Amino acid sequence: MHRPARLLALGLLGLLPALAAAEGVGFVNMERVFAQSPQGRAVQERLNAEFGDEQQEFARREQEIRQMQARLERDKPLMSKAQLEKQEAEIKDLIAQFEDDFAKVQEQVAKIQQEEGQKLMEPAREAIEAVAKEKGISAVFEVSTFDPNRAGMLFFEQGAEVDLTQAVIDALNAD
Repeated sequence: MHRPARLLALGLLGLLPALAAAEGVGFVNMERVFAQSPQGRAVQERLNAEFGDEQQEFARREQEIRQMQARLERDKPLMSKAQLEKQEAEIKDLIAQFEDDFAKVQEQVAKIQQEEGQKLMEPAREAIEAVAKEKGISAVFEVSTFDPNRAGMLFFEQGAEVDLTQAVIDALNAD
């Protein structure tokens, strides 16, 4: 057995006692919690307010570049080599500037999402804990690490896992 496989097997063996002791296994889709909770919707509204105009501008610029590319493809047989090279260079420069500007805005958006996501983690954790206790669940996994619908999951008796996502969203809405 290769070393990484041995380490994984040992790690899984270490998990087995905890899972065996679990009264139930639940999972939460945190992406949905963030998207559907009042706090998550407020973050999305803030992002739309701050970056909505820029998103429209990026869509306009992207459409303009696509139209230029389509015109170039259409007119290519009629163009001289110099005209073709000039047009291709212009499009290449526009694409490079677009990608640079877009990356800067995406970086700002990601920073805000991360900051706001951190603020939501504590109330979400408290809601998860409350819902799990109420439902008699002693092990809860985030869907990205434990998704009963994905291959590669450890075996659990069908129906033993419980999707707690909506209950957590409801608990956050109640606050």
